[in-house]
Amino acid sequence: MTPRTAATADARAALEEGIRRFEAGDPVAAHGFFGEAHRCDPREPRVASWYGVTLVLVERNSNLGVLYCDQALRLVGPTPELCLNQARAYLALGQRARAVGAVQRGLVANPGDPSLRAALESLGRRREPVIPFLSRANPVNRWLGLMRHRLGGSQPGGAATPLQLGLPPPPVRGPRDA
Repeated sequence: MTPRTAATADARAALEEGIRRFEAGDPVAAHGFFGEAHRCDPREPRVASWYGVTLVLVERNSNLGVLYCDQALRLVGPTPELCLNQARAYLALGQRARAVGAVQRGLVANPGDPSLRAALESLGRRREPVIPFLSRANPVNRWLGLMRHRLGGSQPGGAATPLQLGLPPPPVRGPRDA
């Protein structure tokens, strides 16, 4: 086994363990594994993407984290996994519109992907402006929209967190599992 092959195998093992930890809801532990994978194989797009997400979530390094997610997408193209990671990074930064755009770009390239569809559903949809012929940014529309929201006209969805985005729901625990 060549040193390059060994490094790639180590990176793959660390990546898979990091993904398991991330899906279990432990981004700090996942970040350690992704960092190890990135040191072993920094050119692997999946590694860079996952490492970028946890850079944003754990270290709050938004510039480098988003850069890694973007570079991975440019190298491989809009795969569901990489689009979800980019959306997670944007959502962690409070950029919901960009997160929705990343998921929608993924759906254009992969229209039947269930994880992207679930992510889009969990992000929710914006409602139409109260006065449709005025722009969304118009102060009247903004004020009326705020009033509509406060009076209970909010829409379900939109409560996704970066850790939940595109992941399957947790298993239902019964009385025996407690």
